Amino acid sequence: MKKWNSPYLACRPFEKAAAPLPRQAGFTIVELMMSLVLLAIGAALSLPSYREMVEKRQLTHGAEQIMAFVNSAQGEAMKQNQVVTVSYARTADNDWCFGAVIGAAACDCTEALDSETDFCAIDSAPRVINNENTGNTRLVKAITGDGAYSFDPIRGIFIDLDDSLAVQMSSNDESYQLNLSVSITGQVMLCSSDANHRVPGYGVCLAEVVDEES
Repeated sequence: MKKWNSPYLACRPFEKAAAPLPRQAGFTIVELMMSLVLLAIGAALSLPSYREMVEKRQLTHGAEQIMAFVNSAQGEAMKQNQVVTVSYARTADNDWCFGAVIGAAACDCTEALDSETDFCAIDSAPRVINNENTGNTRLVKAITGDGAYSFDPIRGIFIDLDDSLAVQMSSNDESYQLNLSVSITGQVMLCSSDANHRVPGYGVCLAEVVDEES
């Protein structure tokens, strides 16, 4: 019988195919560049919204601080049953102040030495608010009034009914504006100057309030 010596007919052991090499972890250069581009686009889109939020927050925070200061002066007059006088001054958007003192004589809110007789203080505690207290935001654009007014301790109203106070405030980019006014009854009102500069959460000022400040 003829023998076949072909190597192809011989039985060979089963050989397992080599497993593919695992993919290395990490990003390729293309993937990394795409991620950076997407991050840059996202940052560019969110930046205006973030800046707008900061502008509104700085304005409302500063305005509410001034409002609280004025309210506290009226409350102090009624609490201590004594006349309390509020004084104010402004030479620039970032150079302004309000001060309060017991008595009918106005103090000087720009006075820094507590040893001076015109230093603004109540019960030996300084009573002043200025641009530094509101984060140096160039907040106050205008102040209308005679420089000072006094609260009657019994009724909490202005002693001189001809006195008035109106403060115009604005964000740094002037996109948002708030006006603060004090009526002769001592009521403090905070409102947006107009619909174009309205701050969410605050109504638009009445026409007479805007006229009084302009």
